[in-house]
Amino acid sequence: MSKKILKAATIGLRHGHMGSIGPSKPGWIHSARAMEGIEIVAYAEDTDPSGLEDASTYYPDANIYTDYDELIDKEDFDIAFMALPAVEIPIVGAKLAKAGKHFMMEKQFARRATDLAELTRIVRDNGVTVFPAYPHRFNPVAQDIKKLIDDGILGKPLDIEVRMITGQVRPGGRDPSGFMYTNKEEGGGIQHMLGGHYLEVVRFLMDCEVKSVQAMNGRPVGIIDEPLEDLSIAVFEFENGAYGSMHSGYLQRVGGGYDTALVYRGELGEVNWTPIGGDKLEVRSAHPSWSGAPVKTYSYEMPAAPVPGYAADQWMFNLVQSFVDAVRNGTESPLTIEDSLHTLQLIDAMYESGREGKRIEIKYGV
Repeated sequence: MSKKILKAATIGLRHGHMGSIGPSKPGWIHSARAMEGIEIVAYAEDTDPSGLEDASTYYPDANIYTDYDELIDKEDFDIAFMALPAVEIPIVGAKLAKAGKHFMMEKQFARRATDLAELTRIVRDNGVTVFPAYPHRFNPVAQDIKKLIDDGILGKPLDIEVRMITGQVRPGGRDPSGFMYTNKEEGGGIQHMLGGHYLEVVRFLMDCEVKSVQAMNGRPVGIIDEPLEDLSIAVFEFENGAYGSMHSGYLQRVGGGYDTALVYRGELGEVNWTPIGGDKLEVRSAHPSWSGAPVKTYSYEMPAAPVPGYAADQWMFNLVQSFVDAVRNGTESPLTIEDSLHTLQLIDAMYESGREGKRIEIKYGV
């Protein structure tokens, strides 16, 4: 039996992760065209429609909209791939949910957790499936780390250390005029835009929430829009008694790229992983089953996705396909909107801690 074809709309072309304009700008829009059972029926961009003509060359039969309300009111579609500024996602997402449209949303999902909490309530009240694009817990390396933890190879959790450093926001680097570097549209700096990816992985590996946080957030480079931070350093206490730290920054002047690390330490051992660009996992363990080889290094080959897109690797492509299948089958998204809400509540607490100069107990819930 053939699978039901889901009609899809793409909302927002300014975000680099949508990547509509030509194969040199791969993004979700190109990944979507290779998904099983997806038909692109519409493009929409209400702020800068200059890319709509180029985008339409890929799907000449798709309808074009410069107003999101008009898209939702007039177009027949089941699912949306949405990449908008954080300030717009709760508004457009609520309209999609109330219209019964399922959607994937590109981070960050709101300027503040209170806005995302309201969207979460609307999503649940209307029974739609939403996938927040925090993919990294599904990386095969992260999955293997979690299995080592669950199998007891690393022992009781003690500590987790995360680093996420990338290029400076400045002319010639990350374009300061981009909406993701403005307070009005994004609402936060490095931690808001990129750090959330790793906070979400930390929640997954620890299998619990952060109980309290103390953070310092600064602007040593200072070109990013005020009052957004280009450096954030935080320490965490988890509900399971473990501790952690995160160091995030738009700090690199030369070379760009990323300097990332994730180290998980348990009573019996530790793992060391470079999340971006790393194809190896180093593991040390004093577990009895590892007595013959207490230090191991695992190498990974990540098959490429079937088409160039933001889902660059096959595992990420499969993840988005699993969201599409969840919509088709009426099951839960592989990652829920509550997961994204709890991560943003943690980020908001980090900002509050920086402003107040004290440890903040984090309040979760919707």
